[in-house]
Amino acid sequence: MRLCVLSSGSGGNTAWIEADGARVLVDAGLSFRETKRRCADVGLDLRDLTDVLLTHEHADHCFGAASIARKLGARVHATEGTFRALRDPPPPELCFPLPREGSLLLGRGLRVSAIPVPHDAIDPVAYCFEQRLEGGRCLRAALVTDLGCAPRTLTRALRDLDILVVEANHDARLLLEGPYPPSLKRRVRSDLGHLSNAQAAQLLSQVLHRGLRHVVLAHLSEHNNTPAHARRETEAVLELHDSRAALHLARQVRPLAPLELDLADARTILRPRQLALFAT
Repeated sequence: MRLCVLSSGSGGNTAWIEADGARVLVDAGLSFRETKRRCADVGLDLRDLTDVLLTHEHADHCFGAASIARKLGARVHATEGTFRALRDPPPPELCFPLPREGSLLLGRGLRVSAIPVPHDAIDPVAYCFEQRLEGGRCLRAALVTDLGCAPRTLTRALRDLDILVVEANHDARLLLEGPYPPSLKRRVRSDLGHLSNAQAAQLLSQVLHRGLRHVVLAHLSEHNNTPAHARRETEAVLELHDSRAALHLARQVRPLAPLELDLADARTILRPRQLALFAT
């Protein structure tokens, strides 16, 4: 499994994940040209793309989805509500609504679960990925951004992760003292807004375990956060639990170096069987 955050922030969000023949963009907030350039910068070829997963309809997450789908023939997956809300939808033959139950199977064995999250969008979700290997072992990653709070259904879905990409949008004090008008400050702070650094750290503390290998802080506000502020609260949680997880910060201006997991990183996880719906 390989995961790379290509861009994260108000100017456009997109990440690449690949495993078992599936090569997937999670969100497509950049233009086709810029997405292609950033992929090339980290040794990826956008022409290999098979699928696009959209979390919600806000422009910084879906701006390039239609053009990427048209130019590459990539399938686009989203909730029915997100598809209805898109201003520039992909061609109908490339649109695949997410299943209401169970998981989506991409490639030969990358299972994708969509998890509803609270945000001021029509039908927003986070995504959890699972690559099942021989001997009952698996690798798990999740991308969780654009949410105002973390309900229990989300924390339950984020157990036993190897990689967690989580929003750390703002520092509460910097937001209150910052340049945003009061109405926007209230929106950001609301349960349908964005996670603060403290909320991101709290979510991490609820899902942290010995097997977690990488934590990526994403969607940092340019006006109401700094890398130092974002790191401080998360590092405190990692140190408190004596975690060996590596901490990374995703940026708007350049892609994060790819994070790679292989067979040696996989762990055995006992879990109930779940219906898988095949993408064709």
